[in-house]
Amino acid sequence: MLPRPSAARAIALAFAALIAAGTGLLKLPAANNGLSWEDALFMSVSAVTVTSLQSVDPATALTPLGQALLAGLVQVGGLGIMTVTTVAALLVGYRLGFRELLLLREELASPEAPRNVLRLAGQVALITALVELSGLLVLAGRFLLLGYGPAEALGYATFNAIAAFCNAGFNVFEEGLSPFAGDWAVNLALVYLIVAGGLGFPVLANLYRYRRMRRLTLQSRLVLTTSALLVAAGALSVALLEWDNPQTLGGRPLHTRLLMSLLQGVTPRTAGYATVDYAEMRDPTLAIQTALMFVGTGPVSTGGGIKVTTLALLFLIVLAQVRGREEVSAFGRTVGRTVISRSLALLSLAALLVGGSSVALMILEGVPFLPAVFEVTSAFGTVGLSLGPPPGLSSELGWSGKLLLELVMFAGRLGPVTVALAFSERSRPRRYGYPEEDIAIG
Repeated sequence: MLPRPSAARAIALAFAALIAAGTGLLKLPAANNGLSWEDALFMSVSAVTVTSLQSVDPATALTPLGQALLAGLVQVGGLGIMTVTTVAALLVGYRLGFRELLLLREELASPEAPRNVLRLAGQVALITALVELSGLLVLAGRFLLLGYGPAEALGYATFNAIAAFCNAGFNVFEEGLSPFAGDWAVNLALVYLIVAGGLGFPVLANLYRYRRMRRLTLQSRLVLTTSALLVAAGALSVALLEWDNPQTLGGRPLHTRLLMSLLQGVTPRTAGYATVDYAEMRDPTLAIQTALMFVGTGPVSTGGGIKVTTLALLFLIVLAQVRGREEVSAFGRTVGRTVISRSLALLSLAALLVGGSSVALMILEGVPFLPAVFEVTSAFGTVGLSLGPPPGLSSELGWSGKLLLELVMFAGRLGPVTVALAFSERSRPRRYGYPEEDIAIG
């Protein structure tokens, strides 16, 4: 379900307004340690779009208040502005108008009638709270056992529970995540939160109602199946290609290698957490990681990319053509032609955006080919991984390079089709058609 031009424009403007507000908040004297307006804007865009590309190190450039504000921007950006606004309005007893309900339905891509979409928003908020709280408790308990003070453990756990579920891997540890590379509790908690946030709210709501409905939708089945395959492929590729690389996995204990492979197999699905130095990874590994970042997560999730359903549809389209079938089907259901056309349009726009922006970054900033493609794909997939030295390649870019990445992050979070609709006008339906004629395509 694609937003209409007016709804797409309203959603885009709401995100832009939140970015502007976030920039101002991060520039508060009590929130930073000498943050420039340029970096405040970049960090705000990165947080609201749940990307986690960093032009500064949040652990040192932001105060505890600034880090709390950053987490708040991530939470609102991850859930969606209309969803958060709706839940807040319901809590204070405010009744939403029909236009607000329509916007909420568009943001959640829900087929529900406007009057029923409030229930879905409530389920999204409840599921988010339960998942984040469970992850928070595990992380807080582990940090306490590792010797952190109660306030410090709770603060780190809260920030990372929000960031991981919203698939924004901002680093607030001064030494990074490397000290936790072999920690079962921390790694598995992060993987659990990342995967849950990446499934998408419609799938989570479907799973939440499964005991009553006893039925998974076609979208849920495609997302769950494709996500499981991509996580397995990502983890296995890291293990096989980096096992003997002394700069990444090589020379570490067996359990540490396995945990690092698992996390780095999950994190390019738009999370951005890293326990290895990506600049030291081998080129085949980086190629696979880039492909995973381009795909991203499930629709209406806290992540970006072309979405796993688009990848699944592309595979099904090819399979149908190879078998000589007109219909594209999966799990006993036929996929509509309109959805197929939209998936091809999304893939085309995404490829043009990533390809064009990568070339632009090379021209504007002189960035080499591989780091440029990796950084732009990371921005489009709202991932946050980078090949540059900490805090990332973005910290070395000038204003033009940062602005380019900000635009790519914005398009990646909202979706290139939604952004295109936001700047287009609805065309009047034609009452006539043209004769059909075939052309050769390959």
